[in-house]
Amino acid sequence: MSQAVGFRVGAEFSSYSELHREFRRYQRDCAVQLWTRHSRTIEAQRRRAPKRPMNDALKFAEIDYACIHGGKLFRAKGTGKRTNQRTNKTKCPCVIKVRLSPDGDKFVVKEMIESHNHTVQEAERERFPHQRRFDKAVQSNRADIKENLGGAVEQGIHQEDNPRDKWTTWKMNQTNLEKMVPALASVKDGNVVVVVSKANVLQAIYFQDSSMKQTFEKFPEVLLLDFMHRWEGLWLPTFLLLVIDGNGESDLVCLWFAQNEERETIKQLLRIFKQKNPAAERIQTVMCSGRPYRGEVVSEVLPHSKLVTCLFHTLRTFRADVTTDKLHVTVGQRNLLLEILHNMCYAASAEEYDLLYHQLLDTNTQRAIDYFHKNWHESRSQWVEGFKHESETYLTSTINRVEQLSQKLQALVGKFTDSATFVQDLLKAIDSLRTECDYRAVRMFQKPPLVALEASSTASAYFSLLTGFAFSRVQRELEEAQWVTFLSVEGEQAQPVSRRRAIVTGPSSCQCAFHTSMKLPCRHILAFRQLRGADLFEPALCSLRWTREHYLRNHPVFRTSTEAPAASAPLPPQQPESPREQMTVQQERYRQAFKVAQKLSVLAAECPAEDFDSCLAVMTAVTNIWARGGQVQVTEINVTHTKEERSSASDNMPSDVDSVHQN
Repeated sequence: MSQAVGFRVGAEFSSYSELHREFRRYQRDCAVQLWTRHSRTIEAQRRRAPKRPMNDALKFAEIDYACIHGGKLFRAKGTGKRTNQRTNKTKCPCVIKVRLSPDGDKFVVKEMIESHNHTVQEAERERFPHQRRFDKAVQSNRADIKENLGGAVEQGIHQEDNPRDKWTTWKMNQTNLEKMVPALASVKDGNVVVVVSKANVLQAIYFQDSSMKQTFEKFPEVLLLDFMHRWEGLWLPTFLLLVIDGNGESDLVCLWFAQNEERETIKQLLRIFKQKNPAAERIQTVMCSGRPYRGEVVSEVLPHSKLVTCLFHTLRTFRADVTTDKLHVTVGQRNLLLEILHNMCYAASAEEYDLLYHQLLDTNTQRAIDYFHKNWHESRSQWVEGFKHESETYLTSTINRVEQLSQKLQALVGKFTDSATFVQDLLKAIDSLRTECDYRAVRMFQKPPLVALEASSTASAYFSLLTGFAFSRVQRELEEAQWVTFLSVEGEQAQPVSRRRAIVTGPSSCQCAFHTSMKLPCRHILAFRQLRGADLFEPALCSLRWTREHYLRNHPVFRTSTEAPAASAPLPPQQPESPREQMTVQQERYRQAFKVAQKLSVLAAECPAEDFDSCLAVMTAVTNIWARGGQVQVTEINVTHTKEERSSASDNMPSDVDSVHQN
């Protein structure tokens, strides 16, 4: 083996960095992997030889480098049940010993044994973790990692060697994406827009049908945006855009199918969404995951809306970025930083945030402080809970609604064989979820309150005004209003007792998070109105989007009616305008008929044993007549007759009539 120039017996090094640099070059040139088998610091050596001169800048007095296959032989402490355990230790004799010079001012190589008891090859060395991992400088920059991966692909990693493809059956390419366009364009009243690059290469597909557009037009205040990477057997980034309707339901308003997640692609899709939907000008809040470029795109395309980030993604980003390697902190410092950042996310006021901010500065971890100032401090209104709910968010802190919808769609779509089948199954799944939502809307108008309400009470008035979702929130505020106390009352303003922040309330406005984010009367407003002797029921306190009238007028199930049906009365008969509405009516009929049939089965089971066969025959006859499309008329038999009279009457009655008559 040829010895590297500069690393030999007797070689001297004036600093530890110079020694370490030559040590790494030696490993690379000789195709070996060494490790520090033994070391002793200057401080420890000084306790052994206090009178010997030693330069503290060298850090170490003794260093022994050994081959990764050498050093102390591993001895298993187990019972031998796991017989397939392996170790790299093979008693390799290779060793390099470095000591201090007599004057204690330099490192000197005292001994070198370069023989090995195993083969020494570059390919063998490359398989060790030290060679597979990225350098720290590269680890700190994700863009560099992508660049390195791209270079590796160019050097010979083929598509079938991509680890991602091991988890998917096939990956969406341009050809398959193009095949989706005709299937999406065939949707009645659907809007399909394709995004192509300058080289005329398809990058993404924008899809929105008429129902999605109408829903967004009626409830555009809060827009939730996130994406899912893959479907069952398909790698296809799919962006889902959701809104929250008047009954608290998550409604899908747009779909984006993309080849990639690049900034320009998302920016172009968002511009198309704004152009196709004039109601986008009324968006108050956009919530998305914590990816920086998405926030920049949203702020650029929708500058009038407020951007907020998902709480879960924010906390996950903190855990990924605040590490001992990236910020050069200890484990204890990392835990302290994560605790402070976690509390910052839940800060309810500017005062609480400032207190935690000064705690962060007191940690004296400069890298962590610089990281926080660069990425988070200026955008605190987007991720701190107390600042997020200063605008309409409907107390939504995460994008769990999008994730739940994506999971439902994945379960309904299942497996597929090609692009066209995927689109067909996806559209069916979306229609199925709409049917479920419509059914819950019907039930909302028929379902009475959980607790009986007095006819002239404030709760009863709000119940008649609001949808079920909004009323449940207001009902809780009504219950909590009786426990609200005020620190001071001056004219039309008061300061209620608040645990986490100082707020000011009045007869029609309040600074609390519930009122600012929900646009509904909070406990503080209700308590203040009660203190002033004003009526607690005030429709002007409730946003129009939460009223039954608005929901009824804009929901497709109730499109033919302008008034909400009474909560306890059955719905008036309606002529369905679409297959989806017809399916909803059928579900409601099935529910009503099932209750009657269930009770009929209970009564038949409880009848005397001698009468059970005749009861079962009657129900069977009704079923057969309806199956043939006939009509049935029921005649009641006098139940006061004795068994003999009933038996005689039964004998004299024609066999085809019994208690059922077919017209």
